[in-house]
Amino acid sequence: MYLYLYDSFLNNKKYSRLLAKIETRLTDLGIGGKIFRLSPLRNLNELLADEVRGGAKTIVVVGNDKTLSQIINLAVKYEVIIGVIPVGTENKIAQLLGINSSETACDILAARIIERLDLGKINNTYFLSDISVDSGQLTIDCENQFRIIPQTRDQINICNFRPICAQAENSEGYFNPRDGLMEILIRPLVSGFKHFLKISKPQKSIIPFRKIAIKSRGSIAVVTDGQKVMKTPVEIEIAPKKLKIIVGKNRSF
Repeated sequence: MYLYLYDSFLNNKKYSRLLAKIETRLTDLGIGGKIFRLSPLRNLNELLADEVRGGAKTIVVVGNDKTLSQIINLAVKYEVIIGVIPVGTENKIAQLLGINSSETACDILAARIIERLDLGKINNTYFLSDISVDSGQLTIDCENQFRIIPQTRDQINICNFRPICAQAENSEGYFNPRDGLMEILIRPLVSGFKHFLKISKPQKSIIPFRKIAIKSRGSIAVVTDGQKVMKTPVEIEIAPKKLKIIVGKNRSF
């Protein structure tokens, strides 16, 4: 049984024709199901609990990265499969999963290629793709075994999927969202003067981990999947449970 959860921004009339087209296509493919429109007045946690008890096995997120992140954080406790129909902007995660449009998403749902992907957990929040950390004076304790002290202006990302900035030839064997590891990606910044002189950029550092703690002198912003902003100190680890999610053939892993 399919359960379709529509983000509240889809109530805008400009999406009416697209949603009607999606619903027709899903019916033609034989994968129609219940549709619920999210709103601040609807208790989503209770809704999911009721629908899973009622037999919902596949929860399809219709919206963007923010919608997907919200649903993952609630659905992770259930034995369900997650599907995605991206609508609007800010759909980076869907693209990484090989789902480039709402039109192709319907066929991908019907094909049901299911992957079991690692989930990250930062404090009590789950994330699928990556975390970005603002520059500042910070330390990263890895596995309670060693400590990393980046330069103040280094760019820090915690990655599950391969980021665009990590070229394949320099990161082979890393950024596999199925291997039970995530990676710390440290990128030193090059000053404008050095860039003008065409001095080569310092090498990136890639450190795999299962659990880390990030502390800082003063509060530093930490952003999960480009959406939720948290503040240091934080603990980040691989969640014990993998996420079952429907992906496309053109996925990035």
